Amino acid sequence: MCGIVGYVGSRNVTNVLVQGLKCLEYRGYDSAGLAIRNNKELKIIKSVGKIKNLEEKVKGIDGDYNSGIGHTRWATHGEVNELNCHPHSNTNVTLVHNGIIENFRELRKELELIGYSFKTDTDSEIIAALIDSYKGSKYDALIYAQIKLKGSYALAIMFEDEKDVLYAMRKDSPLIVGIGNNENFLASDISVILPYTKKYIDIEEGEVVKVTKDNVIVYNETGKVIKDVRVANWTVEDAQKNGYEHFMLKEMNEQIDLCTKLYNKFIENDNYSKDIPDISQYDKIDIVACGSAYYAGCVGKYLIEKYVCDGSMQVNVEVASEYRYKHHFYTSSSLLIVISQSGETADTLACLRMANKLNVDTLAIVNIPSSSIAKEAKMVMPMLAGPEIAVATTKGYFTQVLELSLIIQKLCYIKGIIDESSKNNLISEFFSLKDKITSLYDLDYSIVANKVYDKEHIYFIGRCMDYVLGMEASLKLKEISYIHSDIYPAGELKHGPIALIENETPVFCILTEKEIFDKSLSNAIEAKSRGATLYLITTDEFEFDQDYFEYVITLPKVNDFYQAVVNIIPFQFIAYETAKKKGCDIDKPKNLAKSVTVE
Repeated sequence: MCGIVGYVGSRNVTNVLVQGLKCLEYRGYDSAGLAIRNNKELKIIKSVGKIKNLEEKVKGIDGDYNSGIGHTRWATHGEVNELNCHPHSNTNVTLVHNGIIENFRELRKELELIGYSFKTDTDSEIIAALIDSYKGSKYDALIYAQIKLKGSYALAIMFEDEKDVLYAMRKDSPLIVGIGNNENFLASDISVILPYTKKYIDIEEGEVVKVTKDNVIVYNETGKVIKDVRVANWTVEDAQKNGYEHFMLKEMNEQIDLCTKLYNKFIENDNYSKDIPDISQYDKIDIVACGSAYYAGCVGKYLIEKYVCDGSMQVNVEVASEYRYKHHFYTSSSLLIVISQSGETADTLACLRMANKLNVDTLAIVNIPSSSIAKEAKMVMPMLAGPEIAVATTKGYFTQVLELSLIIQKLCYIKGIIDESSKNNLISEFFSLKDKITSLYDLDYSIVANKVYDKEHIYFIGRCMDYVLGMEASLKLKEISYIHSDIYPAGELKHGPIALIENETPVFCILTEKEIFDKSLSNAIEAKSRGATLYLITTDEFEFDQDYFEYVITLPKVNDFYQAVVNIIPFQFIAYETAKKKGCDIDKPKNLAKSVTVE
């Protein structure tokens, strides 16, 4: 949520900041602003709405401005207006802030008692006054602020009496320094710096960073810190649409080559590589995540329970925002698996830290190697998905499910649940998975979209893995098309939900489980008898009367360990085509943010 960009160098600073903010649009925002500096003045420009509104305001600004900070705001404290928009400033301090300050009311009262007054309703303006209130060096003032602030923050800061210098610090919110040639950058996301440099350094909690055009100095409580310069393995093309109409469409298509990329990383000499974590020593596993990552975790739970069925392993999957507030009874053989594309999901990160404090083993499936979750987990399985810009995840979920499948395959092989021959067959099928899913990209999903785009309610039904899959399918549809959708276990229809079925209500029936196909089919026919219009998603191994269904999508049958990644693809396209038919903002759906860094 929100985004920060900062620059100091010789380029046109307004262009760098505006283009950087455009790279961060996918994170979600409702207003944007920037502060730019030349030898004479510091100028602040703010705008409500899209970044293009800000872009219009900065056109034609004269003067040799060569340093500045910019921000996309997602309102948390105070309504959406230019006054509450960032940057915030007082006599000497101008800053932008991502995160939430939990004790801002107490700090505001303290600062008002010593003469400060405030124009906005934000917690962020309090930070500027707090820093300004400390009468000492800038470094000491920032350390003082770190001590006083409770909550989360990433801060980019400019001081009135120090030209062409930016300061930065962070807690529970991402921020990096991009390292260029006679120019340097601050950014919430690597995508911002890719047009200029692939070199960057991570800012750790407790550090204060001073950035000029030719130097980056990092301090912590012990003094100066020597930082490793990392090199991003993404390209600027990875973070662009490359001819696709939407990022979501591009990212769905990238799933094809991701199969090969993950195979090359995690299969070595026809065996599971050491990069796949071994979880065989644990007898209690908790999988914790939010949103689509939680649904990926549900797939993992299903696979473990189906194949490790000797009672030797208990698995639980839970939404992070619930898990973090419950009591847990860990043992020396407990494992917490956290799943997050961004690696900064606030509730998931809190669960990880809770487990780390209790010395519980932790494993992260995460896409951003420089993220807090990647740094703090004891074990990490990198997703290797590249930048995912569309708010609605596709390749992120795809990768999370596939990596969980590989972890569980290795687990089953180590435990002797699958033998050498079965392991070889699974690896061979993994190699050919790309070809299996490619066939699904040629179907015309607009046929289904044209039938359902104007409906108010859409329902999904399935059993076992099909029900698990339906949770993600339903979420994908509602988050980008804004159509209300729900998923129910097929056997639960007659226990209440069937009352919702009216004439021509669309019901997507997911029937890929052989053992319960007939029962699920009967449930679908029940819905049809109440007037539902049925859409069937099934595999090519079944025979049935197609007259029951308005439309049938037939999937290739693959091993259970891969069926979930095959099955989700049609639903991604149905959601995409439906949202497109409705004219929705597919990459940036309303009210949503890509990276949820606040609770």
